[in-house]
Amino acid sequence: MDLPKVTIQIVTYNSLKYLPFTLESIFNQTYRDFQVLVIDNNSQDETVDFIKKNYSEVTVFQNKKNLGFSKANNQGIMLLHSPYVLFCNPDIVLEKNWLEMIIQKAELEEYKDVGTFGGKLLKLKPSNGEIDQTSKTDLIDSCGLKINKNRKITEIGAGLNSSEFHQDREIFGYSGALVLYKRKLLDDCLIKTKANPRGEYFDEDFFFYKEDVDLAWRARIFGWKSMFIGEAIAYHIRYMSGSENNSLSETIKNRKKQSSLAKYYSYRNHLLLLIKNEFPRNFIRDFWHIKWFEIKKAGYVIIFEFKNIGVWLEIITMLPKMLAKRKEIFKKAKINHLDMARWIEK
Repeated sequence: MDLPKVTIQIVTYNSLKYLPFTLESIFNQTYRDFQVLVIDNNSQDETVDFIKKNYSEVTVFQNKKNLGFSKANNQGIMLLHSPYVLFCNPDIVLEKNWLEMIIQKAELEEYKDVGTFGGKLLKLKPSNGEIDQTSKTDLIDSCGLKINKNRKITEIGAGLNSSEFHQDREIFGYSGALVLYKRKLLDDCLIKTKANPRGEYFDEDFFFYKEDVDLAWRARIFGWKSMFIGEAIAYHIRYMSGSENNSLSETIKNRKKQSSLAKYYSYRNHLLLLIKNEFPRNFIRDFWHIKWFEIKKAGYVIIFEFKNIGVWLEIITMLPKMLAKRKEIFKKAKINHLDMARWIEK
């Protein structure tokens, strides 16, 4: 029997609040050649019971503990083998033609070297825990990822009006909130080391936070492209600001909205991103921008998040493992520092 063309993959952890709206929008899609896989990280809020009761067509894989976003997604990628994998957060609502618009572009011969596709993600603002047409806004949540000179990763267009972004265009990459990956790209980006001979797509040492940026960066290094499709519209509930603003004040504002766990992994994993993926020549070129930004962040951590200074020791202990992964990544590099530099905002 032929596999569905698309596996829609959702990682859940106590996600019952908005998951019903996500699943409803998925099963209302005009494009129907898909299967849905939920990987649950030991939810305690009846997420799994709800799915089994209301969506018998959804395959559920249950973990006995919270393995994090990275490992759970890797489990899903290895379980089902459709030509395309759509990673979807459990707080997303898709317009009915979202998947149809994306697949139409993904199947084009001219996009054979494009490995990831995403659309215009707009902000969704529930009222009293409910989502309806009034919850949908015209404000952009994300039209993809961009890298700044100081290596801060920001969401393209965040906070701007939807009308400003409608043309299809190539971008650096997409966050994992809602993005379609070609299976060929995922298989190409599988990294195996002595410490993990099974291999990993999303870096499992990241646990959660910025593992999607890491995979997008690696895909770029391997020569894959990413496309923004302006006609494909969906909505996302974001609990932190996604502003394009590159200032430290905006960074601090966002961090105050994060949980203590998210703050820790956000700070740690950004440093791991650079260790694994940065081209030395680009690092030297932008050294002062990077250094000044990291000094300001370190000062903030010392003053306001002192317990997170443990990140620095953990980075040292993780360095051999990260360097081993970096070695494997750059063995397969298909672009040079100049190719990558064009994606770093001037």
